[in-house]
Amino acid sequence: MKKGTALALTIILLFSLSLKGQNREHLVGVRWGYNISNVTFDPSKEHTAIKSAKNFSVLYTYYHDIWGASPYFGFQTGLSFWQTGYRLGNVEERTDLISLPLVSQFHMDFWKLRVLLNLGGYGGYRLNKTVYDYSGAGDAAGVTGFDDLDNRIEFGIIAGGGFAVVLKPVELQFEANYNYSLSYLYNPRKLNETVPQYTYPNQLIFSVSLMYHIKQR
Repeated sequence: MKKGTALALTIILLFSLSLKGQNREHLVGVRWGYNISNVTFDPSKEHTAIKSAKNFSVLYTYYHDIWGASPYFGFQTGLSFWQTGYRLGNVEERTDLISLPLVSQFHMDFWKLRVLLNLGGYGGYRLNKTVYDYSGAGDAAGVTGFDDLDNRIEFGIIAGGGFAVVLKPVELQFEANYNYSLSYLYNPRKLNETVPQYTYPNQLIFSVSLMYHIKQR
């Protein structure tokens, strides 16, 4: 009897997981983030990070199973606008970048909560750049414009996680994500003509998203 009960419970559990694995969820929403932006210099160069609240995204998320077995998989994309940059001595550089994220968003649901794990990549294009000189000898109001040694195309990786409060048809998502560029900010000869200086932008973004469930099955 005990073996039969255990087998029945196992079958019910597997059936429940199977039903859950057949769920499909489509979400759209908006995100706002607080960005701590920096650049990795190779060889290293003393500098500081900057902070910005100019970080907005429009997102689409699709949660679905894998091969009808695992209900934990999700895919997210959209359009993001970031302000990035760094400060080197008395000179601060800020760049506005528009990007397309392509992220696998794994999730585990329980009660009205959803635990999120993000891993993916992005591609972006720098729209404008402003350089501020606070030394007293330059233009503290900012000088805008790119030169021939600036790289306006960026691509890199995204990793992070968070949690969501699910109150269908909406949910609030709270996340921390780290973006690391695999492309240079400048031509390696821009900052040092004799020794190449490699520059990799990166950002730590704390964000909150308001997502709306447009379809579920």
